Amino acid sequence: MFLVKRLLFILILSAAALFTGEPRVFGAEVEHYGPLRVHVQLERVYLDGDVGIEHTDETVLAMEDFWAAYAGWTLVEQKKGFVLFRKHVDDISPLSKVNGYIGITDGGVISTFHGRPDSLAEPIQSFFQIDLERLESHLQKHLENGIPYRTKAEFESVIDHIKTYSG
Repeated sequence: MFLVKRLLFILILSAAALFTGEPRVFGAEVEHYGPLRVHVQLERVYLDGDVGIEHTDETVLAMEDFWAAYAGWTLVEQKKGFVLFRKHVDDISPLSKVNGYIGITDGGVISTFHGRPDSLAEPIQSFFQIDLERLESHLQKHLENGIPYRTKAEFESVIDHIKTYSG
Protein backbone atom coordinates (compact mmCIF):
# COMPACT_ATOMS: atom_id res chain seq x y z
CA MET A 1 0.00 0.00 0.00
CA PHE A 2 2.83 2.40 0.90
CA LEU A 3 4.53 1.80 -2.45
CA VAL A 4 1.33 2.55 -4.37
CA LYS A 5 0.83 5.81 -2.45
CA ARG A 6 4.46 6.79 -3.07
CA LEU A 7 4.18 6.16 -6.84
CA LEU A 8 0.91 8.08 -6.98
CA PHE A 9 2.55 11.00 -5.14
CA ILE A 10 5.50 11.04 -7.59
CA LEU A 11 3.11 10.99 -10.58
CA ILE A 12 1.11 13.90 -9.17
CA LEU A 13 4.32 15.92 -8.58
CA SER A 14 5.55 15.19 -12.09
CA ALA A 15 2.20 16.19 -13.61
CA ALA A 16 2.14 19.37 -11.53
CA ALA A 17 5.64 20.21 -12.74
CA LEU A 18 4.53 19.80 -16.33
CA PHE A 19 1.52 22.06 -15.88
CA THR A 20 3.30 24.73 -13.84
CA GLY A 21 6.45 24.76 -15.94
CA GLU A 22 8.64 24.11 -12.90
CA PRO A 23 11.85 22.28 -13.89
CA ARG A 24 11.61 19.58 -11.19
CA VAL A 25 11.67 15.84 -11.46
CA PHE A 26 11.04 13.84 -8.31
CA GLY A 27 11.70 16.91 -6.18
CA ALA A 28 15.16 17.68 -7.65
CA GLU A 29 16.16 20.64 -9.78
CA VAL A 30 16.75 19.81 -13.43
CA GLU A 31 19.84 21.45 -14.88
CA HIS A 32 19.51 23.15 -18.21
CA TYR A 33 22.43 22.40 -20.49
CA GLY A 34 23.48 24.99 -22.99
CA PRO A 35 26.66 26.76 -24.03
CA LEU A 36 29.21 26.75 -21.25
CA ARG A 37 31.33 29.85 -20.51
CA VAL A 38 34.88 28.99 -19.43
CA HIS A 39 37.83 31.20 -18.52
CA VAL A 40 40.95 29.57 -19.99
CA GLN A 41 44.48 30.34 -18.78
CA LEU A 42 47.34 29.19 -20.99
CA GLU A 43 50.87 29.03 -19.57
CA ARG A 44 53.87 28.61 -21.84
CA VAL A 45 56.99 27.60 -19.90
CA TYR A 46 60.21 28.40 -21.77
CA LEU A 47 63.71 26.87 -21.41
CA ASP A 48 65.07 29.99 -19.73
CA GLY A 49 62.41 29.80 -17.01
CA ASP A 50 60.19 32.57 -18.33
CA VAL A 51 56.45 31.86 -18.27
CA GLY A 52 54.10 33.48 -20.76
CA ILE A 53 50.49 33.66 -19.56
CA GLU A 54 47.48 34.23 -21.79
CA HIS A 55 43.85 34.55 -20.70
CA THR A 56 40.80 33.96 -22.84
CA ASP A 57 37.09 33.41 -22.32
CA GLU A 58 35.50 30.64 -24.35
CA THR A 59 31.95 29.63 -25.10
CA VAL A 60 31.93 25.84 -25.27
CA LEU A 61 29.24 24.33 -27.47
CA ALA A 62 30.73 20.81 -27.60
CA MET A 63 33.24 19.47 -25.12
CA GLU A 64 34.92 17.34 -27.80
CA ASP A 65 35.69 20.48 -29.81
CA PHE A 66 36.97 22.28 -26.71
CA TRP A 67 39.41 19.49 -25.78
CA ALA A 68 40.52 19.13 -29.41
CA ALA A 69 41.34 22.86 -29.55
CA TYR A 70 43.84 22.36 -26.71
CA ALA A 71 45.43 19.13 -27.90
CA GLY A 72 49.14 19.30 -27.08
CA TRP A 73 48.51 21.24 -23.86
CA THR A 74 48.65 19.66 -20.39
CA LEU A 75 45.61 20.13 -18.19
CA VAL A 76 46.88 21.50 -14.85
CA GLU A 77 43.71 22.63 -13.11
CA GLN A 78 40.01 22.48 -13.81
CA LYS A 79 37.17 23.84 -11.73
CA LYS A 80 33.76 25.30 -12.44
CA GLY A 81 34.17 28.00 -15.10
CA PHE A 82 38.00 27.81 -15.15
CA VAL A 83 40.61 25.68 -16.92
CA LEU A 84 44.42 26.00 -16.73
CA PHE A 85 46.59 24.47 -19.45
CA ARG A 86 50.41 24.41 -19.56
CA LYS A 87 52.85 23.73 -22.38
CA HIS A 88 56.64 23.46 -22.24
CA VAL A 89 58.23 25.28 -25.15
CA ASP A 90 61.61 24.09 -26.45
CA ASP A 91 62.90 27.64 -26.94
CA ILE A 92 63.69 30.80 -25.01
CA SER A 93 60.90 33.30 -24.40
CA PRO A 94 60.10 36.07 -26.88
CA LEU A 95 61.07 38.69 -24.27
CA SER A 96 64.43 36.99 -23.69
CA LYS A 97 65.11 37.06 -27.43
CA VAL A 98 65.07 40.83 -27.06
CA ASN A 99 66.52 41.38 -23.59
CA GLY A 100 67.64 38.10 -21.98
CA TYR A 101 70.73 37.89 -19.79
CA ILE A 102 72.41 35.14 -17.79
CA GLY A 103 73.91 36.43 -14.60
CA ILE A 104 74.82 35.58 -11.06
CA THR A 105 73.02 36.42 -7.84
CA ASP A 106 74.78 37.42 -4.62
CA GLY A 107 74.79 33.80 -3.47
CA GLY A 108 76.59 32.56 -6.59
CA VAL A 109 73.46 31.17 -8.24
CA ILE A 110 73.28 31.25 -12.04
CA SER A 111 70.01 32.87 -13.08
CA THR A 112 68.28 34.38 -16.07
CA PHE A 113 67.11 38.00 -16.14
CA HIS A 114 65.17 40.38 -18.35
CA GLY A 115 67.78 43.09 -18.68
CA ARG A 116 71.18 43.25 -17.04
CA PRO A 117 71.40 41.76 -13.57
CA ASP A 118 71.87 44.30 -10.79
CA SER A 119 70.87 44.68 -7.16
CA LEU A 120 67.28 45.58 -8.14
CA ALA A 121 66.78 42.96 -10.86
CA GLU A 122 64.59 39.97 -10.03
CA PRO A 123 65.76 36.65 -11.49
CA ILE A 124 63.39 34.93 -13.89
CA GLN A 125 64.74 31.48 -13.06
CA SER A 126 67.55 30.21 -10.86
CA PHE A 127 69.43 27.21 -12.22
CA PHE A 128 72.38 26.09 -10.10
CA GLN A 129 75.04 27.40 -7.75
CA ILE A 130 78.62 27.72 -8.89
CA ASP A 131 81.88 27.71 -6.97
CA LEU A 132 83.01 31.33 -7.27
CA GLU A 133 86.59 30.41 -6.24
CA ARG A 134 86.93 28.12 -9.27
CA LEU A 135 85.49 30.72 -11.60
CA GLU A 136 87.88 32.62 -13.86
CA SER A 137 87.92 36.33 -12.94
CA HIS A 138 86.93 37.53 -16.43
CA LEU A 139 83.98 35.10 -16.50
CA GLN A 140 82.89 36.25 -13.04
CA LYS A 141 82.94 39.85 -14.26
CA HIS A 142 80.89 38.88 -17.35
CA LEU A 143 78.32 37.13 -15.14
CA GLU A 144 78.11 40.11 -12.78
CA ASN A 145 77.39 42.38 -15.77
CA GLY A 146 75.20 39.78 -17.46
CA ILE A 147 75.87 37.67 -20.52
CA PRO A 148 73.29 38.39 -23.22
CA TYR A 149 71.53 35.57 -25.05
CA ARG A 150 69.16 36.02 -27.96
CA THR A 151 68.78 32.46 -29.23
CA LYS A 152 68.24 29.02 -27.76
CA ALA A 153 71.72 27.99 -28.96
CA GLU A 154 73.40 30.95 -27.18
CA PHE A 155 71.45 30.22 -23.99
CA GLU A 156 72.39 26.53 -23.99
CA SER A 157 76.03 27.26 -24.84
CA VAL A 158 76.48 29.67 -21.92
CA ILE A 159 74.66 27.40 -19.46
CA ASP A 160 76.67 24.34 -20.56
CA HIS A 161 79.97 26.25 -20.20
CA ILE A 162 79.09 27.59 -16.74
CA LYS A 163 77.92 24.15 -15.51
CA THR A 164 81.57 23.08 -15.43
CA TYR A 165 81.98 25.45 -12.44
CA SER A 166 79.02 24.14 -10.46
CA GLY A 167 79.78 22.94 -6.96
